[in-house]
Amino acid sequence: MKQIKYALVIFISLLVLNSCSNDDDVVSCPQTENATMKINGELMDFQIFGRGIDLDNDGSGHTLSLYLSRGVYSPQQDTYAITLKLPFKKTGTNIIEEFNYLRVQNASSSEGDFVQAELQSSVTVNKNTCFSVTFSGSATINGNEVVIMDGVINHTYNDPFD
Repeated sequence: MKQIKYALVIFISLLVLNSCSNDDDVVSCPQTENATMKINGELMDFQIFGRGIDLDNDGSGHTLSLYLSRGVYSPQQDTYAITLKLPFKKTGTNIIEEFNYLRVQNASSSEGDFVQAELQSSVTVNKNTCFSVTFSGSATINGNEVVIMDGVINHTYNDPFD
């Protein structure tokens, strides 16, 4: 009888432990696909044209890179390119490590890193299947102030990362 009681206690304990999960803490992937921001007051849509995962320099984890672009290449080039880098699978406030901005217009280009200047961000989803962030900031690039407001990226990957 004693063995049945112990077996019953162990069985109930396992049942309770397995029924408790952190599913409530899991944020789902965004339902919409968009990459938009206001640059110096003008609302712009961007295309997400690439992504990557790299091993951190110290081997402690992985870095997610997202590549965005917008513009035309001919007859005269008028483009924007944004590169974001941050810890893979990490969420939170101001965790973006790089926010590189490149603007090419006609024959001149300007680029800078908003993280080195002033960038506020909130990464709410960062999974192997999708990503979601909001951001705003400003930077002085080639003597001109560039202000990004109301930035939003919601992206679901075509193929999940392994």
